[in-house]
Amino acid sequence: MNDSKSAHQHGIGLIGFLLVLTAFGILGTVALKALPSYMEYYSIQATVNRIAHDPLLQSDSDMRTAFDHQMQVDSIREVTGRDLDISGGTVAMRYQKKIALTDTMTLLIDFDATSKP
Repeated sequence: MNDSKSAHQHGIGLIGFLLVLTAFGILGTVALKALPSYMEYYSIQATVNRIAHDPLLQSDSDMRTAFDHQMQVDSIREVTGRDLDISGGTVAMRYQKKIALTDTMTLLIDFDATSKP
């Protein structure tokens, strides 16, 4: 005899599985396209901190030149030393990055790399 409780199935069906797989695929694609921009941001953040706390760099032009030199070492392509905001002992870099996801969709990320006190 079949008991009605034992005949009841649990779990997701094929359509549910495909929807979950599609969602993970879209999120994975966005993450893979955004990863290089975030790696560049962390490199810029480290450079901004290093420049802000370097006692040998006294003037704004020295800091911008040092940033440009480090830019070549770290392969930073989005910004230059001219984009640095230097005021009151704080060095900051604010910029936006557009990442094309498809022909009609773009991801816009605002980055703010500010030196730590």
